[in-house]
Amino acid sequence: MSLKVRKSVQADLENKRPLFLILGLVLSLSSAYLALEWRFAERSLINFELSDNYFVDEEDWMIPITTERKPELPQVKASVKTNPDILNVVANSAVLPALNPDLFAGFVDDGYEEIIDPLPIDIPVFHFTAVESKPVFKGCEKLVIEEERFDCFQENLLRFVAKNFKIDDQMMMFSSGEKVYVEFVIEKDGSVKTARIIRGEDELIGKEAIRLVKSLPQFIPAKINGKSVRMSYMLPINVKLQ
Repeated sequence: MSLKVRKSVQADLENKRPLFLILGLVLSLSSAYLALEWRFAERSLINFELSDNYFVDEEDWMIPITTERKPELPQVKASVKTNPDILNVVANSAVLPALNPDLFAGFVDDGYEEIIDPLPIDIPVFHFTAVESKPVFKGCEKLVIEEERFDCFQENLLRFVAKNFKIDDQMMMFSSGEKVYVEFVIEKDGSVKTARIIRGEDELIGKEAIRLVKSLPQFIPAKINGKSVRMSYMLPINVKLQ
């Protein structure tokens, strides 16, 4: 036997839903109406205007009057008049110090001027096309014809570069290879002392190229009219790194 619980019709709230809806609408509309129609008391603004009796006490500043005091002029003492015709002879027994006669030696200008440490004079540098006899690389002295000597000069120069140019690990890592042009000067004694990069941007290759050129062996210098002269030469060095 089963028992079934049944709700009474009066206890069921579902039947009162329309009533609750109407009450909720009435309350919400009433609240909105009261909020719109509610009036607050207006507060008067504060007036900051000064009245006629308002004043500010200002303190009077008195500037003291100062007077400039003039300095007193020195009084001039009356000079004692002396008679120039009367001579007063005073006994002089003071001992004078011995004087160095070299201090009173006369200076005679003989017209010669001594030059100390003169500035070096720039010796002109000739281009290799302007010299009569081009420099000779060691080992090419036996050649008589000038063109053969110069060909021997270039051949030995390139051979020296290929043999002595050093490629280190730093150059292999940071350089990609470049063709640089080095200008150097063969001095009157056949040595190479100055060199510079004319074209090229790789710093490592340029630094090694200058070191290499300055280590060249001594040449037989270029000559004009049988006299040794300074000569400039430009050497291209092409470095390829793989």
